[in-house]
Amino acid sequence: MKRISNTIVLALLMTLSISVSFGQVAINNDGSAPANSSILDIKSTTSGVLFPRMTTQQRNSIDSPVDGLFIFNISTMCFDYYYGGSWKSFCGVSNPVFQCGMQITDERDLKKYNTVQIGSQCWMAQNLNIGNRIVGSIDQSDNNILEKYCYLNLESNCETYGGLYQWNEMMLYNTASGQQGICPSGWHLPADTEWTSLIEFLGGIDYAGAAMKTTGTLQAGSGLWNEPNEGANNSSGFSVVPGGSRHFYPEYDFFSWINNFAYIWTSTLVDNSRSKSRDFLNDVISVNDAVHENSLGCSVRCVKD
Repeated sequence: MKRISNTIVLALLMTLSISVSFGQVAINNDGSAPANSSILDIKSTTSGVLFPRMTTQQRNSIDSPVDGLFIFNISTMCFDYYYGGSWKSFCGVSNPVFQCGMQITDERDLKKYNTVQIGSQCWMAQNLNIGNRIVGSIDQSDNNILEKYCYLNLESNCETYGGLYQWNEMMLYNTASGQQGICPSGWHLPADTEWTSLIEFLGGIDYAGAAMKTTGTLQAGSGLWNEPNEGANNSSGFSVVPGGSRHFYPEYDFFSWINNFAYIWTSTLVDNSRSKSRDFLNDVISVNDAVHENSLGCSVRCVKD
């Protein structure tokens, strides 16, 4: 076996010439020296160069990448390079400059989200759905893993209504209002003041719910809300859906109020255990300026930086 292996190696060396000179390397079939200006000079008309191939998750696990590090991302089918503290991508065709109203792709899991311009703000027009699903009977934890609840522990409910998150998980265990938290790069968790600006632009808390809720009812087969879905016209395009909540009452299977209520967190803390939210109900056109325990699992929206 050793004689056969040596024969194979010798045959390869006879067909492939590798020249090394003063710290320069040439790989070719004709024995030519490397070009004076190159460290590595590869010449071939039949083969290419394969860079490391990995998923986005594997790429993000690289310890202390340096500027100029280069890989092929098999999650996005793009070449990625590291520069200035973050990974950049190029895919052969340049991406159009983002304008609000365009769909965005979350590079972490390739989920797509609609966006909408309302006044001077650009919002996601869908609830965030990122993370690994855990059951509603346990709390989300600070374990470097993004965790979410899906109503009644069904992934299909996350796909329709978005994930449900405890406040601290949403904030990545940092209490500073207005930070990125679990939002995609370039987006952040809206502070209470940003929610106030949005709702005032749409007519104030007494009326804005009508412009923000999706239309139709379950009973009519035309929507996600239970009747009457009072006044809903979604004229803003914000598209609030009634995802309910995850709570701490086992007698109710830890979930309640899907198709009746939408609870959406702000990033503004009230005290050590409570934070602000905006709540939408099926039987009123107003928006509730509410406060909930941080252990409640609520929906999440992101706003553009």
